[in-house]
Amino acid sequence: MNLSYLLFDIRRLARNRRVLMFSILMPLVLFLVFGLNLKGQTMDKSGISAIAYVMISMAMFGSMSAAMSSGGAIATERDGGWNRTLRLTPLKPYAYIVSKVLLSLVLAIPPLVIVFLTGLIGGGVRMSAMNWILVALCSWLGALPFAGLGLIIGYVAKPDSVQPITGLTTMLIAAFGGLWYPVEQMPHLMKTIAQLTPAYWTGLTARSPLTNTGFDSKALWVVLGWTVVLGAIAMRRFRADTARA
Repeated sequence: MNLSYLLFDIRRLARNRRVLMFSILMPLVLFLVFGLNLKGQTMDKSGISAIAYVMISMAMFGSMSAAMSSGGAIATERDGGWNRTLRLTPLKPYAYIVSKVLLSLVLAIPPLVIVFLTGLIGGGVRMSAMNWILVALCSWLGALPFAGLGLIIGYVAKPDSVQPITGLTTMLIAAFGGLWYPVEQMPHLMKTIAQLTPAYWTGLTARSPLTNTGFDSKALWVVLGWTVVLGAIAMRRFRADTARA
């Protein structure tokens, strides 16, 4: 994996203000508006702190938005003939894909840090140090399926349509996956739809440390399954696109 290429990618996307605004500012504002007024309240039946629940959901929304944004770089590179150039460089195809996945994980960090710090300092969210670590780690690694989805979008969409498609896809997944509204309070049909999205399972995994039952092994396996399936589709699209270059 070429570290120089990864750093170049990070600097390039860091200059994209629209990406930063959508992945960092939007989840932060949503948390401030809908989370801070829940201090001292708990979720129905589960007893989970309501503000902690919303904090994790908004942080996950930001991380998945950031992880999917790498698709824009891929679409731009495809449009500029990067796949043809790739064959003439020492950078191996698998290293190119790995660098994009790592880029997605790096981009997922700032939204998590900002929302979690706001919850800790401004929202008074209190957890043990171990639970903070587990929540942060699960929220961060939970961005992997969305990194794969971002790669797929980057390989099927044109540069001028990547951001609208990514933004719409992110909002739909967040809305139907229970990041914007607790799945426990949804009608039965909406609950069924939510379980068909990766956001539901990543959110469930990230919020597991807040419960008394520990990690949901089914949720972990489903998240892994989404990651493998979306990653395989992204790799297939990459090979097909490279073969045409």
